[in-house]
Amino acid sequence: GGMLLGYYLICPRKAWLSLRGLWMEQESDTVALGRLLDQASYSRSEKHLHLEAETPDGHLLVGKLDRAQLRQGVLHETKKGRSCEEAHRWQVRFYLWLLRLNGVTRADGKPFTGQLDYPLLRRTESVTLTAEEERQLATWTKELHVLTQQSTPPARLTRRRFCQKCAFEELCYG
Repeated sequence: GGMLLGYYLICPRKAWLSLRGLWMEQESDTVALGRLLDQASYSRSEKHLHLEAETPDGHLLVGKLDRAQLRQGVLHETKKGRSCEEAHRWQVRFYLWLLRLNGVTRADGKPFTGQLDYPLLRRTESVTLTAEEERQLATWTKELHVLTQQSTPPARLTRRRFCQKCAFEELCYG
């Protein structure tokens, strides 16, 4: 899904651990704040759209979008902060790709657009999907499929600023 793709782009080890059913987020204050932000932001009627699509090579892809304005043709993803901005953009592009794989467009026939919402920062960012980005997503989903077949996790990353806020930090660096 989109969240797993984001994990993969930030840290393949985190993606591998998550694929194995290790979800450390229940212990994370940062994730708890994100859940609270999700519950408190925006109306309930437009939230949590489940998406599925099959890639041309037969892999099932799924995603759970934060919210959508279907009449306007905009998919929204809500984030607390900008620390992983590029991964956030790719997560939204992944959801836009799922719609394209299903042949879903806006009422006027144009493709959906995406928007990253940062309510705490009072900031939004538009996200679109190009043909080149679609090819990149196809490559990454194939890499994620290969990752699922690995019996051992990828090596730890060299310590980065991001790792200190990661729910897996203690597991990786103990």
